[in-house]
Amino acid sequence: MAIKTTLSIFCLLCISTAAAAQSPKASVLVDLDPNSSAQTVIVETVAADPQGLLYVCDRVTGNVLRIDPKNPAPVIVGRVETRQNDGKPVRADSSGLIFNEAGDLYLTSGAFREILRIRKTDLNPGKPGIAETFATGTEGANGIAFDKKGNLYVSGGRNGKIYRIGPGGGAAEDWAQIELHTRTLADGKTQQAIPANGLVFDSQGTVLYVADTARGAIWKVALDPNGKAGKPSLMAQSTLLEGADGPAFDSKGNLWVAANERNAIVEVTPDGKVRDLLKNDSKGPLEFPTAVIFVGNIAYVSNFDTARRDNLAADGKTSLDGIGASIIQIMQ
Repeated sequence: MAIKTTLSIFCLLCISTAAAAQSPKASVLVDLDPNSSAQTVIVETVAADPQGLLYVCDRVTGNVLRIDPKNPAPVIVGRVETRQNDGKPVRADSSGLIFNEAGDLYLTSGAFREILRIRKTDLNPGKPGIAETFATGTEGANGIAFDKKGNLYVSGGRNGKIYRIGPGGGAAEDWAQIELHTRTLADGKTQQAIPANGLVFDSQGTVLYVADTARGAIWKVALDPNGKAGKPSLMAQSTLLEGADGPAFDSKGNLWVAANERNAIVEVTPDGKVRDLLKNDSKGPLEFPTAVIFVGNIAYVSNFDTARRDNLAADGKTSLDGIGASIIQIMQ
């Protein structure tokens, strides 16, 4: 009996050790906003160029920042200028960033209802390039993704639309529709109504995955051979996915999702099973995470730093005890 008990304990210890060894490890790569309580820097997503360098766009200044993970001091390489509307300055408030294979950077602007572009040659710390209009007609422009043919797909946020833009830009077309939905958050008053947020294609480029922030869900939209959208189908829905945004596939084909309301990174397997990979309280390192990208086997996560749900400090009003706008790296 003693031998059996010893073996059982040994097996449990082995399982526990193996699980610990496989658990992802998160750390802060760069703090983008030392004055985090004032939100002097606001970033909603992170992108990587073909060389593995990271980029964010600061909503406050409009600066596009490049970050070398090996030497993560941010460098200004581009800029999104404000515009005048009835004599008042309007920020672009870029929510999505992505590179094409040529190394050009594309940015969404819900405020402008446009997709902007900065050419690779203009991403220059010596003379930062100015973002120019690439496509129009993208109301609520938020998430962004390329298919294998160079077509661009953009989510419309609250309107649930997925827009499609050809490689040459111009006017966007309505491509797919995620059913509208609104839910009340845990505070009993905040309304969440963004059914189409972050986007990512599978490795074959034939299925688009859509983060439904309002439902806490992931949708799949298949492309037919002519590029038309199939009917959206629900891949997964879970309380663990509350605030789903910024999905990315790991090397095993699992989908990593930023569950911003829960300060968590969540894994969704191909068969729709959902589990937490990482979760923390308001002290971080995750602080209202909004996007995940992979460079090799390292995941990078952008922190948006909004004071809601599990990102609330002890006073229930702010996120003063967190790091603020930042990039987190996760080692598997």
